[in-house]
Amino acid sequence: MERGYIVMEIGCLECLVPSGIVGVFHDREEAVRVARDCQDRCHWRCGGENTFAVFELPVEWDQVAEEYRATA
Repeated sequence: MERGYIVMEIGCLECLVPSGIVGVFHDREEAVRVARDCQDRCHWRCGGENTFAVFELPVEWDQVAEEYRATA
């Protein structure tokens, strides 16, 4: 399986700041660099606090992670 990394903006529920996907990367170091850059520039956005985080893609394309699959 080819690994990938998602940079996410985690918004603020109390401030109604939305969360979103910033980008998807093959290289973890590039994803971390982008997340840090966004944190420096955009930590306060849309009237609230934001956090930027990197998550490794846990599954292959078009699949649901095992912990979220429906059980029979």
